[in-house]
Amino acid sequence: MTRVTRDVAVADVADLLDGSHRACLAFSGPDGPEVVPVVLRFFEGRYVVGVADRDIAGLDAGAEAVLLVDDGIQWFDLRAVYARGVIEPSDPPPGARAGPRWFEVVPRKAVAWDYGSLREVGDES
Repeated sequence: MTRVTRDVAVADVADLLDGSHRACLAFSGPDGPEVVPVVLRFFEGRYVVGVADRDIAGLDAGAEAVLLVDDGIQWFDLRAVYARGVIEPSDPPPGARAGPRWFEVVPRKAVAWDYGSLREVGDES
């Protein structure tokens, strides 16, 4: 039996990690779930994000967070990288601009999708 998938390896959409795409961080804040825009710097295999001071309330070291980087407007253009893990304070990455507070998302899981790559695959179950 086959099924249709949009899943790809993170490496297949690695251009999303170049810092020029939309990125946001979701976490549990003091008043419930929060989603804040972030500046992403992916280097040496690390997801390092810059968060504006006004957005860091409740962003504690060791807390679970989700980083989402996406691109595309039309359905077949939709692509994303989703990394779920814990957040840790970080030094600014090389060449980082002054201003944001820097954190690393240490992923427990990272997945990616690209609707333009829809294809049939064998069912692994």
